[in-house]
Amino acid sequence: MSELISVIIPVYNAEKYLDDCLKGVLAQTYQTLEVLLVDDGSTDGSGAICDSFARKDPRVRVLRKENGGASSARNAGLREATGEYLYFLDSDDTVEPTILEKLYRDARANDSELVFFDAYAVDEETGEVSGKNYGHNERYTPDEGKAVMAKMVANRDFHMGVWQLFYKKSFLDRTGLSFVEGVIYEDFLFTCQAYCLANRVSYVPEYLYSRRYRANSVMTSKKTMKNFLSAETVYYGVRDFSEQNGNVVPPAYLARGAYNVFTNAEALSGPEKKEIAERLKEFRRDVLAHDGYGDPALRMRCHGKALWAARRAIQKLTD
Repeated sequence: MSELISVIIPVYNAEKYLDDCLKGVLAQTYQTLEVLLVDDGSTDGSGAICDSFARKDPRVRVLRKENGGASSARNAGLREATGEYLYFLDSDDTVEPTILEKLYRDARANDSELVFFDAYAVDEETGEVSGKNYGHNERYTPDEGKAVMAKMVANRDFHMGVWQLFYKKSFLDRTGLSFVEGVIYEDFLFTCQAYCLANRVSYVPEYLYSRRYRANSVMTSKKTMKNFLSAETVYYGVRDFSEQNGNVVPPAYLARGAYNVFTNAEALSGPEKKEIAERLKEFRRDVLAHDGYGDPALRMRCHGKALWAARRAIQKLTD
């Protein structure tokens, strides 16, 4: 096991969690690593923690940049990575000590460009595994990426976190994949593109990662205009990617993206809703032009609030 694995960790004000995260990476049973800590303009003690680990372990390198968000930090790490394989890890999460060895062995055994696995969601307050997990409903056999994704979407167990994938670096180089910067929900687009472009994807059916579930995280905090604009950008990004590649993305996944736009639009205040009214009209027209991606409820939602409310009322009566 001599091939280098690059581990890219975006770091922004993560001093509370960073020590645990980095200790887990450096204690891996697979030791041929370069660990790229991308300090994304942290204003707490994260930078000092990064420097401390870099002084102690020559495998650790610290990259510093102005704050630009997780996508920007990941892209910065991706540009500097030199390993044959690559893994993205979030700085507030932890991994099992065997994760990289198991993913690497599977990638080599199956000649895979991507390997995915199972993960726990752990409640920050209690430390217990929460009901929200990132497992899978069947043991997927190695196959072309778009076929694997279609099965997972159909089984309702497709997870979009980039940290739940192990990448062959030559695949990322070949496809030129990178993250859209300045948006939330960037994983929704990147992960979809990765699966659809990969020639071979395999699965390690083990829980190897603990995802910290925080009440005040970017994904769980109050929705803002940025959430809506990000959801809209990502929806159109997935739509365009699919059409440019022969409608490769499962319709149900596009429908999922469309629902995310509606969810974020409905969370906005009155003045903000007026501000996005024309954008929503155009969005509805686009979804309807694609027949709601085969989802009758989504079609009705696009036709207007009154029809959607009527449908919900009827559904409650029949439940």
